[in-house]
Amino acid sequence: MVTAFVLITVPAKRSSAVIDELRKYPEVKEAAAVYGETDIIAKVQALSLESLDRLIMENIQGSTDVKSTRSFIVVEKLHWTK
Repeated sequence: MVTAFVLITVPAKRSSAVIDELRKYPEVKEAAAVYGETDIIAKVQALSLESLDRLIMENIQGSTDVKSTRSFIVVEKLHWTK
């Protein structure tokens, strides 16, 4: 399993539409609109690096409302959740 946090930049007033679009991908486990340099942060989990690439490069970046993404792949042995 590959976990990543994807920072997504969108045009003004398009965060809601992109979050709704992210809901349709089962690999997207969480998504939140945030204040700051980026507009949305999504937590994604994919079965492989190849499937993560496909999700980000084709699906998320393929959205007409997405201006850019920055992806941060988790170091699994140093990751914990409650």
